[in-house]
Amino acid sequence: MRRLLNSGVSMLALLAASAAIGSLPAHAQTTGEASAAPSADVNQEALLSADEVVYDNAAQRVEASGNVEIMQGQRILKADRVVYDISADTVKAFGNIVLLEPSGDVLFADNMELKNELKTGAIRDLKILFTDNSRLAAHDAVREDENRTVMTKAVFTSCEACRENPDRPPIWQAKAEKVIHDRVDKTITYRNAFLEFFGVPVIYTPYFSHPDPSVDRQSGFLAPTAFSSSTLGYAAQIPYYYVISDDKDMTITPTITTKQNIQMATEYRQAFESGDFEIDGSLTYVDKVDRNNDTTGGQEFQGHIRSEGNFRIDDAWDWGFNVFRTTHDTYLRKYDISSENTLTSFAYLQGQRGRNLSRLSAYSFQGLTEADVSGETPIVPAWWNYSYVGEPNDFGGRFSVDADALAIFRTSGQDTNRMSLQGGYYIPYTTSNGQVISFNSSMRGDLYYARDILSNPADPSSATNQDNFYGRVVPSASVKWRYPFVRQAGSIRQTVEPIVEAVWSDVYGDEDTPNEDSLSFEFDDTNLFGSNRYAGIDLVEEGGRINYGVNFGLYGASGGYTSLLLGQTYHLDDNTGFQNGTGLEDKFSDYVARVEIRPTDNLQFVNRVRLDHDTLKLARNEVTLKLGDMDNFFDLGYVFLQNDINGLTGSKREEIYVAGKVKIAEYWSTYGSYRRDLVDAGNSIEGRIGIEYLDECFGFALEAKRTFTRDRDVEPETRFSVKIRLLPFN
Repeated sequence: MRRLLNSGVSMLALLAASAAIGSLPAHAQTTGEASAAPSADVNQEALLSADEVVYDNAAQRVEASGNVEIMQGQRILKADRVVYDISADTVKAFGNIVLLEPSGDVLFADNMELKNELKTGAIRDLKILFTDNSRLAAHDAVREDENRTVMTKAVFTSCEACRENPDRPPIWQAKAEKVIHDRVDKTITYRNAFLEFFGVPVIYTPYFSHPDPSVDRQSGFLAPTAFSSSTLGYAAQIPYYYVISDDKDMTITPTITTKQNIQMATEYRQAFESGDFEIDGSLTYVDKVDRNNDTTGGQEFQGHIRSEGNFRIDDAWDWGFNVFRTTHDTYLRKYDISSENTLTSFAYLQGQRGRNLSRLSAYSFQGLTEADVSGETPIVPAWWNYSYVGEPNDFGGRFSVDADALAIFRTSGQDTNRMSLQGGYYIPYTTSNGQVISFNSSMRGDLYYARDILSNPADPSSATNQDNFYGRVVPSASVKWRYPFVRQAGSIRQTVEPIVEAVWSDVYGDEDTPNEDSLSFEFDDTNLFGSNRYAGIDLVEEGGRINYGVNFGLYGASGGYTSLLLGQTYHLDDNTGFQNGTGLEDKFSDYVARVEIRPTDNLQFVNRVRLDHDTLKLARNEVTLKLGDMDNFFDLGYVFLQNDINGLTGSKREEIYVAGKVKIAEYWSTYGSYRRDLVDAGNSIEGRIGIEYLDECFGFALEAKRTFTRDRDVEPETRFSVKIRLLPFN
């Protein structure tokens, strides 16, 4: 007996579309309308809709045609025509077949025969679109079970088809006689495979495997890098990425060179419930050389280690560490690992609860310049800081307490121990007409104990056998007045804010206390206002002074702004305590100013200057310009110091840095950077230029880099490098 369900009928339950459903009769009312379908469990039964459904009871066959859609659990099948053979428990689909998998993958075919709830079967002319838009096509395929598909004459690529010529071969594709997709292991495996570029076979391999697109990370080789270096010769890096478990992995990278032995580098990462840490290091065995890069006979190990970790103890406390060390001063530069002049290692324990903050830390340093002497480099076995800010009272005033304890040790030089305790009180007040007045006062006591005291504080090598205690009290008070004026002009808000601050501080007790944390100093807009301009607490700005300036601003409705700060300091005493070249050595200081222009997120200009108060000549000029976005940008940096008091020579410094990137085509970009010393005739420091191609499936970068400076055994170097990426593999 045959029953026909009219066109347009949508059945919520396919009467028999899989072995799980069994054979159920189809019903039609005499009016020709379908009866209400029984409630269906979509995890067990198949749901079907089609323009027309024919049920042949005698042949035990259901045939659906016209916009057929079958949903079996989370799996959906669409086709022009579907025939279900109940006795054989098979579903045959024909024409414009689309099978949506629970994983999100989409299968396309012209002919498909499935069984076992659409999980197994044979497919002709299969095409698969994975969730990351990569593609796999095969002449035929067999779904052995829900998790394993075996394909013959297959090809895989993550490249999109060319819009103008879809038949043109992609940039790269992997072709193989046999391909196996295992969803349990989450791998795609190739047998007798060729890697083709633009349709031309380049590499053959009898076996090749990579993770399927559902995998975030999988063990395997990453993209190699090849480069030519005048120091290392021709070289290649072949990194291997190894997934140890869900919470840890590592990367092993050998660097093979023609002028040096193999360098082995590794990076290990691990995550914990309370935090994470990572460690990387490298090691090589090379010829010993002198500072002129001439061999001296024999060989030695060279390498580095670097590690960082941060962990939570509870809601208030956390701890962490950062370690960076190398065996030789120039090793990091030679292998292009880091250009740091000083390596800092530290560990800390920090807690914050409410307005209380406590931090215990330890530091170790490694100087890499020729002037550094290891015995004079400080070691900080313990440094404790504590800070408390009280709740504001009815008048807005609040108390604060700060404590500091520091121990510094040197194997050759002065050792310093310091304890400091400070109490302060701050009161803000705003008048009825908008004037903002704040009063700040503090009292600090410092106690020092120094061993092997320096006979010349400016010479770390002048240590003696003398030990001594030092003690002092440092009171400080300041009053700061601001009067902001605001004017609205259309969509622009204009502000003018004069600022005047009167400050007094002094030292009672020992004046020649050790100086460990205030060795460098720069007078600019960032420390124009404040009770102490030094970076630390070892040096104190003494006497009375008046800091004054004015702040201008233009603020647009869309968030853009322009600001200008101009100010100066006047010391009441003739002896300010600052050395020549700082800009604060006279009663009237140099002028400091900052101009910042940021009309949009894609443009930022900052200019900081210091002008000599007598001649108005530039004593310091620092310019930063950032223009563009990630695809197209231009960066400019310029610095001029009339007297670089923090440098090794204390002489003039002038330097410029430019960097940029331009997207020259849809997938092509060129980039570069250049740094130059402008003092006297000037000389180049470093330059870099490169070109990069990156699309959805392929990346290529060619770069040339030149360093012009010499650092002992590291000579000026030219380096060319090339890197290829096949996405999504790396």
